[in-house]
Amino acid sequence: MTPDYSRYSKAELEEALSTIDKARFPERVKQIHQALAALDANSDDSPVPEQEILLPEPETPEQIQRKLLSTLALIFGGLILGAMLLPVYFHSFLLNNEMVTPFKWIASTAGLVVFVITCKKFLHTNHLRKMNAERLAKGKKPINVDSPRRFYSAIGAALLVALFTALAVYRAAPVALHLYVLDAKTATELVTIAKLPRRFRRKHCNGKIYLAEYSAQFFDYVCQVTPRSQWEQLRPEQRIRLHGSRSELGFLARDTSF
Repeated sequence: MTPDYSRYSKAELEEALSTIDKARFPERVKQIHQALAALDANSDDSPVPEQEILLPEPETPEQIQRKLLSTLALIFGGLILGAMLLPVYFHSFLLNNEMVTPFKWIASTAGLVVFVITCKKFLHTNHLRKMNAERLAKGKKPINVDSPRRFYSAIGAALLVALFTALAVYRAAPVALHLYVLDAKTATELVTIAKLPRRFRRKHCNGKIYLAEYSAQFFDYVCQVTPRSQWEQLRPEQRIRLHGSRSELGFLARDTSF
């Protein structure tokens, strides 16, 4: 009579497999292997404990007050910084060629530091609690603690913040130092036009003029320094004179003449 191996436990099947005469009962050996495989499959399909879902805890009045004050401070600081850096938008700053590498390192370091800090903040359980509260309020499914989506979104958001920080440091820090720290004096600079875009009007940069003397830099152009009527008369390799202010870091262009 053939044994019913489907009723055997895993230990009994392993014992039967070790003691059976494999040459005499090959079919039984096959049945034992099939029963072991079925047990392994059933163990893989067994329900796993539900992953932990973090929800926000009630905030104390002190926490609410600190949150409000930090938000107001952030808004106030952002307005002050934006007002200080408005010349970055309205005028073009040409960084001295010898200062490009130091500011690249400074911007890269700032971006890396911000990336690490932002990752830690976004991966903190408090942030997950707030995010789950917002998702539940919108009728969406909350995110589990071990969800890969949580890690990918945190790294992606931190990377965007880090890139923005690096660009802001590289582009805005020299202008802020030029305007508010260094001794900038009125000056003019004779430069050569490398090329011109097809159209005068560009988003956030009307009348762009690429300069041959700064071609090794990423920001090798000036914007909004000449009216359209004069810009349309310009040609590549033409020499023009920039008017503005110069400091140890570079030149802040305000207008042109030719």
